[in-house]
Amino acid sequence: MADPEPNVEPSVLVGTARLNRLLNVILESAVDVLGFDAATLTTRPGGGEPTTVAATDQQLLAVDHAQYEEGAGPCVQAMDDVNPVVIEDMDEVAEERWQSFLETARYMGVKSSLSIHLNLEDSEALAASLNLYARSQRTMGAEQIRAASVFAAQLAAAMKTVESYEATARMASGLAEAMRTRAVIEQAKGMLMAERGITEDEAFDLLRALSQRSNTKLREVARRIVQERTAP
Repeated sequence: MADPEPNVEPSVLVGTARLNRLLNVILESAVDVLGFDAATLTTRPGGGEPTTVAATDQQLLAVDHAQYEEGAGPCVQAMDDVNPVVIEDMDEVAEERWQSFLETARYMGVKSSLSIHLNLEDSEALAASLNLYARSQRTMGAEQIRAASVFAAQLAAAMKTVESYEATARMASGLAEAMRTRAVIEQAKGMLMAERGITEDEAFDLLRALSQRSNTKLREVARRIVQERTAP
């Protein structure tokens, strides 16, 4: 079998895999210690598009993806703003602000979120944010924000070497399309679950049936459902 990536040094692939494992361990620890339901890591290589390179809950990729599509939202803002972006109650945020993010978060059952800037040495080469999501309404004081910032610092430290910059950029590039596909499918499933009162498996079965019936890729069926329900 041919090498799928013949121009890539084996050491680079190993470094990417090692970094990916480390980032996920830190995210899982943040969820456990801070009491959130999920955590994701958003990165934006210089001149590139933001993408999620690590997540503890694949379903909530849709919440990140909605922000990337709109170009606005807590995780996008936190990459460039050193101040934490806190939402204690999604229902209290003005509808005009971050509309796609808010609608998707509500569909996915997210009530509160906290996004923390990662202090990287060269933000033009790579920007990032730690995003924490809760399915119950949370009050987030200074102490919890400081505790979350510790995990953001750990993530930043893991990404600061030259090799890790390259590995993170590589993950972002390689995962971008897969993440977008997975995110839009999860978003469509969440919408169907909310509308029809069905389970996650039933929502996926419905998407698959629609895909087969129309001879259309599952991703395109999901994208059409999302567009129809979020169109102004």
